[in-house]
Amino acid sequence: MAKRFRFSLEVVRKLRQQSQDVQRRRVADSIRAARRVEVRIDQLTQTLRNTVDQKRDEQRLNQPDVAELRTNQFYQSWLHRKIVESYDELSERNRELKVERTKLGEASAELKAIEKLREKRWQRHQQAVRREEQAATDEVAVRMFLRPRGNGADSVTVCGAEAWA
Repeated sequence: MAKRFRFSLEVVRKLRQQSQDVQRRRVADSIRAARRVEVRIDQLTQTLRNTVDQKRDEQRLNQPDVAELRTNQFYQSWLHRKIVESYDELSERNRELKVERTKLGEASAELKAIEKLREKRWQRHQQAVRREEQAATDEVAVRMFLRPRGNGADSVTVCGAEAWA
C-alpha cells in the first residue's frame, strides 16, 4: 500500500497563507480608509457649493450684513481648508494603499512559490504510487502466469514450454 502524501513544508505554506490573508485585510482596510476620505471630500465640497449658492441667492434678495458676510467667508475658508487637508490625507492614504498592495503582491508570490513546490511534490508522489501499483499488478500477473495449471500434472508453462515444478 502506498504511503500517504505528506508535504514537509505544510507549516510554511500555512504561514504564508495566513500572511497573505493578513495582507489582504490590510489592503481592504486601506481601501476603506481612502474611500471614507473621498466621501468626506465630496460632503465638504457639496457643503461649500451649497453655502456659496445660498449666500449668492441671499445677496441678490437682501442687502448683506457685514458681520454675516464675514462669518460666511470665515466658514467658507474653513470648509476650503478642510477640503485641502482631506486631499492631503487622501494622498497619504493612497500611498499607504500602494505600499500595502505591494506587500500583498509579495505575499502572494511567496505563497505561489510554495504552492508550486507542493504541486510538484504531489505529482512525484502520485507517480511513485502509480509505479508501486504497477509493480504490484505486474507481480500478480507474473504469479498468475507462473502458477501450475489445473491439468493434473505438476508442470508449469513458461513462454509456451513446459517445465516441471
